[in-house]
Amino acid sequence: MNRLKHLFFLTAIAGIIVSCDGLKMTKNIFETSERAKYERSFSGADSLMAQWKAGFTAATASKLKITDGTPLTIAANGNDAIHAAGYSLELKKGELLVIEAVTAAPDAKIFTDILEENTSTDKPESGLLKNNRFTRFTENSGWHKIIIQPEIGYRGPLELKIYTQPSLAFPVAGKANRDVQSFWGASRDGGGRSHEGVDIFASRGTPIVAVTDGFVTRTGNQGLGGKQVWLRDGVLGNSYYYAHLDSVMTTDGKQVKTGDTLGRVGNTGNAAGGPPHLHFGIYTAGGAVDPYPYIRKRTVPVFKNSSKIISGQSVKTGTTLRTGPGSQYEPVIKAASRTSVKIIAGSGSWYHIRMPDGTEGFVSADRVQQ
Repeated sequence: MNRLKHLFFLTAIAGIIVSCDGLKMTKNIFETSERAKYERSFSGADSLMAQWKAGFTAATASKLKITDGTPLTIAANGNDAIHAAGYSLELKKGELLVIEAVTAAPDAKIFTDILEENTSTDKPESGLLKNNRFTRFTENSGWHKIIIQPEIGYRGPLELKIYTQPSLAFPVAGKANRDVQSFWGASRDGGGRSHEGVDIFASRGTPIVAVTDGFVTRTGNQGLGGKQVWLRDGVLGNSYYYAHLDSVMTTDGKQVKTGDTLGRVGNTGNAAGGPPHLHFGIYTAGGAVDPYPYIRKRTVPVFKNSSKIISGQSVKTGTTLRTGPGSQYEPVIKAASRTSVKIIAGSGSWYHIRMPDGTEGFVSADRVQQ
């Protein structure tokens, strides 16, 4: 028995070690996705679960696209209540993906699956909206498939906002996007090097602040950065570099909270003689990354109730299906004749529809008939 316990322990440790992925938190080897747990616990008819899974498969195969901040209402009319919708959204490393919902049933389970396209894995990360909200830090730039599916039996529309926010606080107090005037990759030293950060311009003495909770690993006055502060977070293990300070107002090893003052804007180091500004950089285990997506401020979109427009059973002859909710998106196909369709969702004055052969696209609402 002791030998079996020892073997189990070693197997568990090995699983935990293998599951480590860079700087991400170690994954529990017994972790199960919310979708898998729901499927196991469902006690209803097998035919309902089969329909639900088929809806997810169709949404996974979707080629449709949306942009940051697109409002959506997933349709669930009458007895046809099993719906899933999948959309691709281009995200940048450092952005915080946010999905918010207004539901017909406050306690309903709303599943969210995220699949990073063009990656080595084809298995989505599955989760649930909690308190009608879901957030996810973007680890890799690129297209991400977002699949939304209510639980079996959900009735009524499901209004969604899918948008991004900065994952970090802005590093200069009282400043915003317009004050960033030199960006990642800009030429330096006559093309000898490129800019590994962003420059945020502000009056001398403006406070610079911690962008996240963490601890100060180093302060100093040396090299190109002049007076500088290095901050490290305790979750991702990233280092945040503040340079050209007029004064440093923290100490090595100090624990800080988001918004704590670390120093004041200046023009020390190789910025001497130029306008005061903060050089802000982020360094991960893989090296320097563009900090702008991490800090760029964005407006949170408001809910726009489009559920009242979600109706109809067919599209008119000559209707063009597009890859997104707008005439600027690429055409998918053109309906050769009046065709019966299933309405999956609405976005403003556009419908996401599915044709009898499974082809999906967005069409203008005025092309849909009863």
